[in-house]
Amino acid sequence: METLNKTYYVEVPASLNPEQQKMMMELEQDAFPGLGAVDEQTLVPLTRYGKLIQYRQQNDPRPIAICEVMRAYNDIQKAYIFGFYVRSDQQGKGIGKLFLQEIYPILKQDGFRKVCLTVSTKNKAAVKLYEKLGFVIKETRLDEFGEGENRYYMEYLIS
Repeated sequence: METLNKTYYVEVPASLNPEQQKMMMELEQDAFPGLGAVDEQTLVPLTRYGKLIQYRQQNDPRPIAICEVMRAYNDIQKAYIFGFYVRSDQQGKGIGKLFLQEIYPILKQDGFRKVCLTVSTKNKAAVKLYEKLGFVIKETRLDEFGEGENRYYMEYLIS
């Protein structure tokens, strides 16, 4: 697998400058064209009051993968992954799996015991990845993000 010879590391910015915001908007549009991409009005508070976890590769100015996390208001031990994606030019290299495995210890250190997310029922590759990494489909939410936008709600217990 191609990823074995590359150096990856995690970065958690506490804020984003305008140049970083622009770059993140471009990455969001690439990952979630049309419906689903967040804008500055969402990304800035998410970075300041949630957690924006970036997966980086040496000598690449842009993150190769992103995880946006919020704490569940009604269950402070539950983290909600708002967004998780690998840059389109880096997909198919096992980066999503590596990155998610690095996220679990960060969330555990932050006091989380459970991680949840929703994923499109049509995104078979993502569902397969999440299941391989321990997530379980708990329910199907019909029209979650509008008509025809069906999502699986999935959970993972942090050990």
